Amino acid sequence: MPSSDRRGAPRFRISVPLHFQFTKSTEPECAAETLDISSRGMCMETDAPPRIGAILVVRLRLPEMIMGWRVPEWRITGHVVHVEASVEPGKYGVGVQFHYYEATAPHRGRLIAEVGAAALMARS
Repeated sequence: MPSSDRRGAPRFRISVPLHFQFTKSTEPECAAETLDISSRGMCMETDAPPRIGAILVVRLRLPEMIMGWRVPEWRITGHVVHVEASVEPGKYGVGVQFHYYEATAPHRGRLIAEVGAAALMARS
């Protein structure tokens, strides 16, 4: 059975810029771009390849067609399932399986729920 037939969610071949960071790391965020993405995972291209099994926190803006609703920015935790050399020298294709999503407010890295709660408290 072809691997595309086993996928649990539709995959979209779109390019979305993103930033990722290793959990429990003080290293700065790395830039990357999606090659394809679904609600369960993605393949990204980066020049900073993580090791297989590494836990990442990814920040990106997902199109509404993928998630089903509009959110300014997502913070997604997942783990690396494969790393392959890309056609472009110095670049790597990295497969990430998603575990947990958080919707964040743009440019602040705060959860939307936190922003909403702060607004309600200010009105009281």
